[in-house]
Amino acid sequence: MIQLRLQITAFLTGAVTMIIELAGSRLTAPRFGTSLIVWTALIGVIMMSLCLGNWLGGSLADKRPESKLLGRILMLSAMITALTAWWSNYILTAIQDLGLNLYLSSVLASLALFAPSSILLGMVSPFVARLAVKEVSKSGSVVGKLSALNSAGSIMGTFMGGFVLISLFPSAVIIMACASVLALLSVLIYTGAWRKILALLAALSVSWLSHWALVNGLPFAPIGEQIETRYNHITVAESIDRRNGRRVRVMVTDPSATQSLMYLDSPAELVSEYTKFYDLAFHFKPDAKRVLMLGGGGYSVPKHLLSTRSVSLDVVELDPGMTEAARKYFALEDNPAMTIYHEDARTFLNRHRGEQYDAILMDTFSSAVVIPFQLTTVEAGKLLHSMLKPDGVLIVNIISSVYGSKAGVFHGLYKAFNQSFDTMMIFPAVASDSRYAYALQNIILVAMNGAVTSTPSEEYKALLSHQWLEQFTPDAEVPTFRDEFAPVERYTLLQ
Repeated sequence: MIQLRLQITAFLTGAVTMIIELAGSRLTAPRFGTSLIVWTALIGVIMMSLCLGNWLGGSLADKRPESKLLGRILMLSAMITALTAWWSNYILTAIQDLGLNLYLSSVLASLALFAPSSILLGMVSPFVARLAVKEVSKSGSVVGKLSALNSAGSIMGTFMGGFVLISLFPSAVIIMACASVLALLSVLIYTGAWRKILALLAALSVSWLSHWALVNGLPFAPIGEQIETRYNHITVAESIDRRNGRRVRVMVTDPSATQSLMYLDSPAELVSEYTKFYDLAFHFKPDAKRVLMLGGGGYSVPKHLLSTRSVSLDVVELDPGMTEAARKYFALEDNPAMTIYHEDARTFLNRHRGEQYDAILMDTFSSAVVIPFQLTTVEAGKLLHSMLKPDGVLIVNIISSVYGSKAGVFHGLYKAFNQSFDTMMIFPAVASDSRYAYALQNIILVAMNGAVTSTPSEEYKALLSHQWLEQFTPDAEVPTFRDEFAPVERYTLLQ
């Protein structure tokens, strides 16, 4: 019987560890985003903590191979995990208020939230192995079986966490539920009746705390509506536009940038200045009828196009949860002129090579540090070029600077797309003045298959005045981005 209990413990601790890691990324998202930097810090800290836990657990198990000690380790990990999840918003807010850069903030947050519990979880595996081995001659098969069960649990936790739990429950509630499982495992391991009763009471208390948090939320929660989707943690809040005093609803998936804004009194009107540059598609291609929009977000641009233009619009948005949030909070309505595809934008381009559009509008770079590299490469540029009609136009929004340490991603993308397009025009959204060349801002890149034949008009005069008219020379040290090598992370480190 003890062997079965140890096997169950090995399996479930593997599952819990992976679920905590996946849910942890959503716990930190409202403050630090979900960039590669945050993921690297999270994975690195948890792996380091598990490694330390393995070493400590093995040493302790040799000195005191007692099931009650393993039970205490499991109970302590359950309590620390539950308390950390409960106070996570307070801890993350305190770290955010320190004003550190993203790298230090991400590492510090991961250490504060996940290192203590991960060290304890790391101690479980060697402890379980020590208790399970009764004969040295069979130690290999016993340890191998337990390792396999732990790995199988990790696999189950990965799929269950990523495919099921995160899309159904708040991240902190998931982590507290994991704490309940750890407390129940201590019940399984303890031999004394009174210890089992205490452990069971602890498990029930954590379960009640999880239910309370699910219904009432956690203390120090971020302002606004918090939505968990398969791919994002979305915050929806409201504020006042200081330019005109109008009330605005805001969608945020990355704390370093705002993804979508909407005037409550005019849902189809564009709020963000950079989004207005997409209208240039109808300056360079006045008869544009078939339009592809890569990146839906809060559907600000699609709503604007459908209300002001007679077009057939295809929108590609990776996250179905984002679309649902747009329907609920951003006045997105079904329209026979609009077709929505929920898939990765590059996957869509690969599957629809034969399609032909008058204009392709690209808004897939969520912030200066969230860059899907597969849409910045020579190969992506060729696909975009092939899907445009001969006189079609591509408009891309990227958060960068024209020159300087913050311009690496923009230069790599420019060089990549320049291999497919004859004409490339740059429109800094803030100003085309060279004084702003090193400022981080929205940069609109307009690419065409042929030469510009349109003439200026009053309707687009203000937008056209932003064109960068000085000579632009991409940095020779920045490589041309390709599928095999597009080091966007190298350049986002400098943002």
